[in-house]
Amino acid sequence: MSSRLWSRVAVFAVVAALATASAVSQKGHDTGPKYNLAGEVRIKGVVEDIREVPGDFQGTHLLVKTDTTTVLVRLAPADFLKEMDTSFKKGDQVEIVGAKATDTTEEVILAREVTVGNNTCTLRDDKGIPVWAGWKPSSASGK
Repeated sequence: MSSRLWSRVAVFAVVAALATASAVSQKGHDTGPKYNLAGEVRIKGVVEDIREVPGDFQGTHLLVKTDTTTVLVRLAPADFLKEMDTSFKKGDQVEIVGAKATDTTEEVILAREVTVGNNTCTLRDDKGIPVWAGWKPSSASGK
């Protein structure tokens, strides 16, 4: 091959590598911390507070009081929950299946499923991948 062809192949390879790295880093940013299936737990409790959190761990979080402790539960982006017509209120009895977050010193659960009464909301698939990965807010949510 000529050196000109090799330089084109090299440029193409660099552009492809940069595009892949950008896509991977963007996807990780969109979906939050990694879900650890080995750390999966089931808790039951009462919703004490609902928080809309901006920034790195943005989204709707629940403060859930169990029999033994109070746990922060990270759910999903607020607009995603709104689009799924899912909401929570103080005093709700909830059962949560999720994984303990490894990126904090406090007790934090990344929710996979949240059950209130007979209604179960699935937020992550059975591998822990957020169902909102790749989701775009509809025009009805104001974005």
